Amino acid sequence: MFRWLVVFLTLCSGTLAQCIDVLDDSTAIHEAYYRRESVMQSVQDVWFSQDKFLHFSVSAALPGLTYYLYASRLKGDEELGKVYSISITALFGIGKEIYDKKKKGYFSWKDLFWNGVGLAVGYLIFVHEF
Repeated sequence: MFRWLVVFLTLCSGTLAQCIDVLDDSTAIHEAYYRRESVMQSVQDVWFSQDKFLHFSVSAALPGLTYYLYASRLKGDEELGKVYSISITALFGIGKEIYDKKKKGYFSWKDLFWNGVGLAVGYLIFVHEF
């Protein structure tokens, strides 16, 4: 918002009437807004799809991989390896959704849900000792 204000004030260094004319003439801001809205409406975020399966499977594999690398290969503390495996996996999932928000224009809570389910399943299968 602040960036648009600076652009607006830079473009309108004259009178208030000129500023209003610039706002009336520039439809780029409105077009960009409506284009974004149409992208948001065209994205159908369903609960079950190939994308959700990928979120689940990657999030299920990462805890085991990171735990193995830290605890076995780097000879780190096993308890700390559990914390790292959960944290790194969660950060990857959240980071992917932030990336999608910035690049594709939408943030999917359903993707984040499947990341969490995958993380829990991966932790129970690969990391947790019964």
